[in-house]
Amino acid sequence: MRHALLSILLVTTLFCKAQPTKYEKDLATAVGLFHQMSSPASYEASFQRFEILSNSNPSDWLPPYYAAIVKVKMCLSKMGNQDQLAEEGLYWVARAKKIQINDEVYCAESMANTAKMSIHPTTRWFSYESRIKHPLALAKNINPKNPRIYILQANLEYRMPGLFGGGCKNALPLAIKADKLLLAEGGNKGNLPHWGGQSVSELLKACPINK
Repeated sequence: MRHALLSILLVTTLFCKAQPTKYEKDLATAVGLFHQMSSPASYEASFQRFEILSNSNPSDWLPPYYAAIVKVKMCLSKMGNQDQLAEEGLYWVARAKKIQINDEVYCAESMANTAKMSIHPTTRWFSYESRIKHPLALAKNINPKNPRIYILQANLEYRMPGLFGGGCKNALPLAIKADKLLLAEGGNKGNLPHWGGQSVSELLKACPINK
């Protein structure tokens, strides 16, 4: 009888642990909407969800990380004052770094600085180059198999003004590597970052292998 009660207690405990909390459900919903963003309103709605989640759960790095990425994407898509959006992206990166420093957060930091630079690339490149490249080097030291490192590097090389050596020549090998790492990573990472597939596809289309 005692063993039976212990078994029931163990099963009940494991079942309770397996049930996602309200926060986990809310985060999963927010991440799902993040991957469906298309209009300015959907970007803003996505940011607001992550802002609320970050304020209510200050020990999790994922909400400020995603909030930063949303602001960066809004900047790059010119959905408002670009300088302000890029600065907001950097602010949320800083919040994420206070919680946890990892390869994904470093990628977000590089993205935010890239967004800031892209507003006036010819005049800002020299002052932002190290702010863009150094976080990616740190990310690579932590996890060299993170495809988003190479996605960001490839995009940077492709979009860099020709005056600075930009174009497909340097972007293509990075895009190919990123594509392979995305395949190895798989798409089922839950709430963890797994974006980048569309960006790689666009790069490979713009820079075909036989070009």
